[in-house]
Amino acid sequence: MTYWPIWLCALALSGVALTHWLLLGRMFAVSGRLTALTDALRHWKQTKESKESLSEADLLEALRAATIAEFGLSEEQAAQLDTERAAQAEPAPTSPSKPKQSVPVHLLFFLAITLGAALSAHLAEAHSDRALFFATFGHNPLWLGAVLFGGGLLVGFGTRMAGGCTSGHGLCGVSRLQPGSLLATASFLGAGILTSLLLGALR
Repeated sequence: MTYWPIWLCALALSGVALTHWLLLGRMFAVSGRLTALTDALRHWKQTKESKESLSEADLLEALRAATIAEFGLSEEQAAQLDTERAAQAEPAPTSPSKPKQSVPVHLLFFLAITLGAALSAHLAEAHSDRALFFATFGHNPLWLGAVLFGGGLLVGFGTRMAGGCTSGHGLCGVSRLQPGSLLATASFLGAGILTSLLLGALR
């Protein structure tokens, strides 16, 4: 397998991030999309469960009646309580936000990543990195699946702890000289290089 030159890899990666921004008006972030997808599914579940319970208006009215009954409030006091509650409930002015992307858009994004990873694995079938992986962990499918699953859990934990992944921090954050992204990228690249060296020494 022949590697691309460094400058061509840099142009390709920056082109992916720029194309994503031009088409969708959003930063390119894989872990952020995964979070948005899980949040959307969780919100859908909560919405489905809330249909079987009291509406928000009914719940507030029941709470008001219980408060009046518990503290023996007069109608004037109850009206004042309603006025104070309405004032506190007024939303603070915020800047306009971009509409959330739908679940199919997120799924299409991850499908494209999956196809790209499969193509990359096919092209690198005879590459030494693949041989190193099998030489280190063997060829047992169950064990290899456990190793990959464990690696995925560690990556997921790390991206949540760092607030981003290689695309959000490494591509978009570093290009904007964000201090947090510079630190996060130096950390996971340093850890990856160290792990690669250790695995090579164990051969």
